[in-house]
Amino acid sequence: MAGLPDLLPVRCTLCQVILPGWLRVLDSPHSSLLLHHLGTRHRDAFRPYLKRMDTECIGKVVMELFERVEGTPHA
Repeated sequence: MAGLPDLLPVRCTLCQVILPGWLRVLDSPHSSLLLHHLGTRHRDAFRPYLKRMDTECIGKVVMELFERVEGTPHA
């Protein structure tokens, strides 16, 4: 993550992988990066969440499947 200084780590609750997925400056999830992970690694588990994105905030829905890694500072 050294090349991504503005991104803080999040953990996928489905596979426990840690990704640089939280935008430090905006204090919000990097939704497109996290959606890519879910779409390529967890397509079936993520399908019900995709339907909700038509009416709900994408970042909020995506973060139901991720968690901020403890000890990382907020913006």
